[in-house]
Amino acid sequence: MTRYQCGSCSYQSDHLGEAQQHSHQTGHVCIGKDSAGPAGGKFGKVRVAVKVGASVLAATTIGVLTWKYKGLQEEHEELQTKHEGLLSMAAGLVVQLAESTAENESLKSENAYLKSATGASKTLKSYDRWVRAYYG
Repeated sequence: MTRYQCGSCSYQSDHLGEAQQHSHQTGHVCIGKDSAGPAGGKFGKVRVAVKVGASVLAATTIGVLTWKYKGLQEEHEELQTKHEGLLSMAAGLVVQLAESTAENESLKSENAYLKSATGASKTLKSYDRWVRAYYG
């Protein structure tokens, strides 16, 4: 039976899935150790060494992949925040553009009216009244 021991804290488990979950959540590396002890003979020791090497390699790989995954998650969250900010900014710019367009159309209409004979006449009469009222 294989027992998994965390190399960074006191965590231990008999189940590979639990050890992998611990590695994923903490970024620690769990190493599998065969509790049956080495088998006798030359090939038994080699077999144990290969198992330990494979366990260390697997645990290291899991640790590296977990670390990389966390980094990518943080980068994704940062990009998501920037994306939301840019969408908000774009929406604000669209509103400003609509307001500016409406104001521009209003000013064009007012300008056209003031250039017309009726508008010019009313403007001059209004100005004439103001001058007479002010200067007596």
